[in-house]
Amino acid sequence: MTPRRPAGSGYVIPITRPWLPPFSEYARLLEGVWSSKMLSNFGPLAVQLEEQSQAYLGARYLLSASSGDVALTLAVKALGLPGNSRILVPSFTFNSTVNAVIWNGHQPVFVDIDPETLNMDPRAAADLVDGASAILATHVFGNPADIEALSLVALHADIPLLFDAAHGYGSLHARRHVGTFGSAEVFSLSGTKPVTSGEGGLIATNDPELADRFRYLRAYGFQNDYVSHYVGLNGKLSELHAALGLLSMSRIEEALATRRRHVAAYLARLGTLPGVGFQKIATRDRSTYKDFALLFREGSTRNGVEAALADRGIQTKRYFRPCHEMPAYREYSDRPLPATESTYARILCIPLFEDMTDIQRDLVCTVIEESVSRRAGVRVRGRGVAAAAAFVPPAA
Repeated sequence: MTPRRPAGSGYVIPITRPWLPPFSEYARLLEGVWSSKMLSNFGPLAVQLEEQSQAYLGARYLLSASSGDVALTLAVKALGLPGNSRILVPSFTFNSTVNAVIWNGHQPVFVDIDPETLNMDPRAAADLVDGASAILATHVFGNPADIEALSLVALHADIPLLFDAAHGYGSLHARRHVGTFGSAEVFSLSGTKPVTSGEGGLIATNDPELADRFRYLRAYGFQNDYVSHYVGLNGKLSELHAALGLLSMSRIEEALATRRRHVAAYLARLGTLPGVGFQKIATRDRSTYKDFALLFREGSTRNGVEAALADRGIQTKRYFRPCHEMPAYREYSDRPLPATESTYARILCIPLFEDMTDIQRDLVCTVIEESVSRRAGVRVRGRGVAAAAAFVPPAA
């Protein structure tokens, strides 16, 4: 008998769940913290996490922060832009991307997305770049943006290109790690990410001046002497968070391989369902699949699938609600964004996490198949066997 949603707000199958190491391994690292009594202030574990990330990503400079949100806000500040600058941002992103612009006293200029990749559309960016001082693009769900095209737009306008890579730790673009492109790229290590420190963030850059400014900004604006050279804030990553991050980071490739296996199975089961599509990942790229999205031809089909999954206790989310339609950002919205609005009306992210079982994943697929086939008036054949040949498994 299939389990139903339990009483209260819990789910039989959540949309995501963090992987945690054995507590004994975490406690072993904490013994050193308790012995040194050094809880923060760029202690040895935070430094080790930075060094490990720098080696993995291949960035020239890698600095940690207390959260991805703080890291992105400080990265925008480190660009040294004039006040009230116009910065191109996608509306189809998490709120932090836009908040980082506004907290720095700048104006977000909302740019539409490519409806297949779900990333910022370089053509739309080119149409809006006149008068802009920077571009802040995202790697949505860990899918690398069109880096070359956006870089050309930024180059022609002679402005910096910054990437919100919150979802992208472990993503590859043309065999290079995300984290080595643009003026800087910022990662999140929050609990929903494949690599987590509970809360934490990283900035990767090849620009020594930007790295130096960020180093000051995350520590109240000073270094050692308590004399602030910039108006900074407390962005230090604690040793308690760094310890968890180190254990999570050490198995990043295993974690991503597991996610790709689940994605391949989803594609095989759901790939030929009528009116169901997926985010396009370029063959030269690797996504982290921080989230796995279904893109329905009709919003009504999405709504039916969403309700059917909820009835079985399976959590889903409509990522992302367009920022330009939110009350907090409405003053910056001066044009329709048809691809963004259409995508939100049809998208549904379904469960994907490292310790998800094959039985859980198959239940998700079965509910989706039943819901779609009812609406389409067709019978779904044999657990998607015919669909399996239609997809190449995600790249390693």
